Amino acid sequence: MDGWRAIVRIGVAVTMLCGAAVVVGPSAEAGDPAPRAGEPARPLPSSTCPPAPVLADRCAPRRPCDDEPRRGPVEVRDPYLLAQPRLTLPATSPDTLGGGVTSVRAQFTLGNSFGWGQDETGENPPDRQFLVDGESRTLEVVAMHGVTRDLDLGVRVPLHWRGSGLTDPIIDLFHEATSFFILDNERTDFRKDAYRIEGRTYGGAVFDAGDDGGVGFGDVEAIGRWRFHDGGRDGLSAALVGRLTLPTGTGPFDPGGFGAGLQVVAAHRVARAFDVFAGVGGTWFSDTGDMGFQYEALRGQVFAAVEWRPARTWSLVFGMDWTTALVDDVVRFHPQHFIMNLAAKIDLRSDTTLEIGFIENFVHQQSTVDVAAYVGVEFRR
Repeated sequence: MDGWRAIVRIGVAVTMLCGAAVVVGPSAEAGDPAPRAGEPARPLPSSTCPPAPVLADRCAPRRPCDDEPRRGPVEVRDPYLLAQPRLTLPATSPDTLGGGVTSVRAQFTLGNSFGWGQDETGENPPDRQFLVDGESRTLEVVAMHGVTRDLDLGVRVPLHWRGSGLTDPIIDLFHEATSFFILDNERTDFRKDAYRIEGRTYGGAVFDAGDDGGVGFGDVEAIGRWRFHDGGRDGLSAALVGRLTLPTGTGPFDPGGFGAGLQVVAAHRVARAFDVFAGVGGTWFSDTGDMGFQYEALRGQVFAAVEWRPARTWSLVFGMDWTTALVDDVVRFHPQHFIMNLAAKIDLRSDTTLEIGFIENFVHQQSTVDVAAYVGVEFRR
């Protein structure tokens, strides 16, 4: 397989096949999938819209119906090596599950991080301020339950790994194929498939966490989502989303202390097949020391996303995420973090959704994950 180019082609082919399956899909006699929790009933096949009072006109194929529910952004966390053990805020939707409905989502994320601050590229610079190089993997399970129509409560349990990995050659091929619009950060001047977190602080202390890799559970996270304004399918909906992490991490993923996060998120339909999402929030940590340097105690976050539904049973979601400084005292470490996220959400059944996507950093390459890919599945009952 020709690296990332083949992966991208496979992803496009799978998406096209899923879209074709939606169009050809079950006949009207077979019935449409059951409605998503908390959304209006969908009694008609996916190729038809609700009938007018007198004329039951059929819509053109692949034309979404007015009552079609939005799926929202994929809730993927920052897979950057230095952010992996900390609480980070995902892009999310204000929509709740509905009273009595339970959702269980499993997701796997593979990230490749590479960033440096030094006078010259390569392995032997005259002065190296920091080097972050390695691979991260996270398998997480998130369970949510609709306590009321507008209140969801849940828990997230992540299992992390970080180390040298094996994706550097694939990333090099990806950057070679996309060099006309994506910078490669001079990766070819450095060792391949290495794991290094090293540098120095403004206070002159030198740190080297190159032996601090491995596997371990991350902090357990409690989640609450309260929708305080429900604008219906065509109006503005808004919610508060709160998160609290407990110091339950093991191995290299035990940062110590508590973390808390709060977001205000909103969504609005802007066209027949489009919805926009936006949110602003922040995180706080009680313990900021780890791996020989200091993290920021407070961070701000803003996200924006657009969902497009080419067909009734799947969506494409494009999003951008900006956060303030992650690290406090590492020399030359950039104080802002900006990443792009592109994902597909595909309804395999009325109660099961597949999530696939990738993350790329177009700017602030030295302080964000280089490339990440993820896949997940959500079950609702």
